[in-house]
Amino acid sequence: MTTLDTGSTSAPDSGARAEREGGAHRSTSPTDRYSTRQILVAVAIGVLLLQIGFITSYVAAFHQPTPRDIPIAVVADSALPAGTAQQTVDRLNAIDGHPVRARVAASTYETRTLIDAREVMGGYVIAASGPDTLVVATAAGSSAATALESVFTAATADLGREFVVRDEAPVGVHDNRGLSGFYLSIGWVVGGYLLAAAIGLLIGAPRTLREAGLHTALMAAYAIVSGFLGALITASVLGTFTGHLLPLSLLGAGVVFATGVFTMGLRAAIGILAVPLAILIFVVLGNPSAGGAFGSNVLPSFYAAIGRWITPGAGTEGVRSIVYFRGAGLGQPALTLCVYAFAGLAAVFGFTAARSRRTRSA
Repeated sequence: MTTLDTGSTSAPDSGARAEREGGAHRSTSPTDRYSTRQILVAVAIGVLLLQIGFITSYVAAFHQPTPRDIPIAVVADSALPAGTAQQTVDRLNAIDGHPVRARVAASTYETRTLIDAREVMGGYVIAASGPDTLVVATAAGSSAATALESVFTAATADLGREFVVRDEAPVGVHDNRGLSGFYLSIGWVVGGYLLAAAIGLLIGAPRTLREAGLHTALMAAYAIVSGFLGALITASVLGTFTGHLLPLSLLGAGVVFATGVFTMGLRAAIGILAVPLAILIFVVLGNPSAGGAFGSNVLPSFYAAIGRWITPGAGTEGVRSIVYFRGAGLGQPALTLCVYAFAGLAAVFGFTAARSRRTRSA
């Protein structure tokens, strides 16, 4: 009788516990808490807000590009009076709106060195006789090079001087306006957050640390493969960035993993709202500020400030540094990718551990 009583008592307890746990699990689904009409209305409003945000962000970034603080170096011919370069620098820095941020360089060699190190984006060489020379670097941003020509056309007209343009760091013949790196970076970013979104929507956030590890391992493997394939297409198949397969593969893997694992971290933290939030960060804000069509020195100050701190901008600048400047300036994009990757990993494993403890307690 004791055995039968114990069995008859434990079965309802087990069933009740399973029902409670099942009910608690089901209550996390929006379909169990809201009607279909409420969910449809919420989804429509959310998509509308993203659409309006997309339109507003892109138009605000691109509708009126204005040069601002483009760094340049000024060199004066040794036959000119002392102080000529400094006087020119002072006049350039005094232009309304501050389109350029000029400094004196000792020689044209120093100017080229500064351009290669990505400390300046151009130079102005004042000649003792004949036309002056405006040195630009379209590989650092074709929009900035175009803006410099406009600025110096207006500035030299007041002084009665003429200049010729020399491109010190031109883009490749298969890289129209230097946009290929931007599109390559966008492709990597899209792959990262789409995979994370698909995992979150089809499987859900990880419930245990083991699942979190499996999701992260899958993202890492995907990042390596997609980073290599993106680099292979642009470096070998299309010949856009010939000779840079390995460094571009590593950069691509970093961009994909940082974007993807950060989106996974958002999914672990806030649930299904992670997908629209990831689109807001990486598409609505990240794409127009990435420095593709327009560089940071011609974008509004808000986009110029955030561009390199979001993965599309980090990828774009990373490609330029690798392909055209022998890795100069690669540190900041690498730092950005590390920040997103570590933040994503911390969120994935932190929120998963907390959820696992709550489940065991229940």
